[in-house]
Amino acid sequence: MDEKNLHPVTTSKVSPAREEALLFGIKDTDKIESFESMLSELLRFSDSIPEAIAKMVKAALACEFGSKVLEHKKCDSMVKAISQGIMSDTELRRQALLIMDRLAKADELNA
Repeated sequence: MDEKNLHPVTTSKVSPAREEALLFGIKDTDKIESFESMLSELLRFSDSIPEAIAKMVKAALACEFGSKVLEHKKCDSMVKAISQGIMSDTELRRQALLIMDRLAKADELNA
């Protein structure tokens, strides 16, 4: 008797960029592009991990809710709480580091 694989191989019908966005739970491509361009302008390789995650959270909030949300007094505590949540969860921290590594720009010191 031949052994058969019970799990058929399936190929994804989604483009790699769209598939990556779906992995992170983002569905709106305009927001994704806006987030990536904003984050690539903000991030530098010289940023510490907590600084970079805080910048990433601020960019995500600005893209999702508009830049006005960052002007409120309680925004800093919200960014801090979300950043701490990302830092404490290993999978979220790994995903954040992958995004930061891909989008960060070199500084004058490490160009």
